[in-house]
Amino acid sequence: MQIKAPMKARPTRRIQLRAAVPVAALALLATACGGSGAHTGTSPSNFSSTQVTTAPGKGTIGNLTWSGDYHAPYSEDPLKTADYPEETILGNVCEPVLRTAPDYSLRPGIAKSWKQPDATHLVLDLDPRAVFSDGRPVTAEDVAFSLARNQDPKVASNFSDSYDDVSAIRTTGPAQVTITFSRPDHLFVHDLGVLAAAVVEKKFAVKAGQHFGSPGTGVVCAGPYTVGSFDGTNTMVLKRNPRYWDPSRAGKADSITFKFLTDPSALANALASGSLQGGFDLPASAIGKLSRTAGGKLYIGAKGSTTQNIDLIVSRFTGGLADRRVRQALSMAIDRKAIATTLFSGAADPLYAVAGPGFWQGSPAKAAYSAGYDSLAKAPDVAAATALVKQAHAIGKKITIGYAAGTPSQTQLAQVLQQTGNAIGLNVRITGLPDQQYGQLFTDRKARSAYDSFLTVNYLEFPEAATMYASYATRTGAQNFNGYSDPTVQRALLQAQGAADPQARAAHVLTAQKVLARDLPWIPIVAPRAVLFQSKAVTGAPLTFSYMASAWAAAIGAP
Repeated sequence: MQIKAPMKARPTRRIQLRAAVPVAALALLATACGGSGAHTGTSPSNFSSTQVTTAPGKGTIGNLTWSGDYHAPYSEDPLKTADYPEETILGNVCEPVLRTAPDYSLRPGIAKSWKQPDATHLVLDLDPRAVFSDGRPVTAEDVAFSLARNQDPKVASNFSDSYDDVSAIRTTGPAQVTITFSRPDHLFVHDLGVLAAAVVEKKFAVKAGQHFGSPGTGVVCAGPYTVGSFDGTNTMVLKRNPRYWDPSRAGKADSITFKFLTDPSALANALASGSLQGGFDLPASAIGKLSRTAGGKLYIGAKGSTTQNIDLIVSRFTGGLADRRVRQALSMAIDRKAIATTLFSGAADPLYAVAGPGFWQGSPAKAAYSAGYDSLAKAPDVAAATALVKQAHAIGKKITIGYAAGTPSQTQLAQVLQQTGNAIGLNVRITGLPDQQYGQLFTDRKARSAYDSFLTVNYLEFPEAATMYASYATRTGAQNFNGYSDPTVQRALLQAQGAADPQARAAHVLTAQKVLARDLPWIPIVAPRAVLFQSKAVTGAPLTFSYMASAWAAAIGAP
């Protein structure tokens, strides 16, 4: 899991809460809860219905300036920290074995092809053209070493849980690597398109030892860019890799300067003024200003354009939320549409299952997933929720919610949930926590035990509902913070992992989802959309969450 302050989260490894919302009075949201609301400060031209990328970049450019998110990378090692800054930047330097396209499809990369001859083996055949930035060829030994780093406790990979069912990684030819699983697994292939499969040069990594990835030592990888300079705090500069081996994917920018601005207003001003030419995952507080900026365009992706989800995690099945009827009542009363409209300026959608549309929009089984999801979409019903609280003999019962005090959006959302719970007869207490203390909720059972629940913004780099649910609803899930266990869910998600057919997998996932919607170990709230700004001088950025861990910057160029 990745932990940050203010935290972000990814199933099985990360936690995010972002200081990124308009400072709206709570009364405004309360009003919106009774009405339809409207997208704040945007026009229909800002919203995309199907677009997964902006117009292709055609011409070369000199230096590209881009937002690197809220802090500088802690390391250049692609495995050390799985968080927005690292995953936004390092995929351009250390390409994974496979490429993830803007529509999330997997494409050939360092592996020119891949096949799964059976449910427990995955075979990679490498592209003989691939070379590292120092000119050395990428060998099967380099790839096997890179993948196996995730299983080395000394490396402490943030992606180690993705390799839990990998029993062997072997070179099976001069340019071939075979991965063996301990149980049937048709989901792992997605991890080969993110930093969990970033390829590094073995010789350099072994020689660097514990200094590998530090600003003074760096890395040697095979991506379209290299790290030109990094001060460890404010600025990281990438340089075009002159030895990049795939001309069709070579970078168009001579260099890319990433700046790390923590203040949402400063970020909005930098983008509006042109000192930054673009940025992803922008705060809702910047939407109004950037939608009116003449020097560029604000883009808001389609529904399901990210695999992010904002949830209330039940931290213990004792106390105020022990009775699932109370959890059901609280969920039933939440006005998700009003929250999406008001707190997120319309750049989010109501979320009725943790693995919402962003996890299956491109699936061949989309129709099945959509039908299952739509059956869960209900308008808020305060009267029915109050009746359920009474049935559970929970009138006046205390419910505690922890949240990141330094994050305005979480403060506002916690206040809304408090109002919602109190309106149905509960006694909701909210506690804002400093970033470090908040982060302990994800790593320390004792810290969690002080609260009935806590807020999170969760993400997965790729769309796979089975992986998302397995992260918190199976006995060994890395995000199973409350000890949830249900035999139907456990069985269905294991069957989904081993299912090669997307329709069969969907059937298993929907079996699990139905139980999770009843038990609510996590209560889904809203799903953010992709939010991107580009100046008029550049184009080519993706309009989905696919930029996380991919070499997206190579596509950015002049219009």
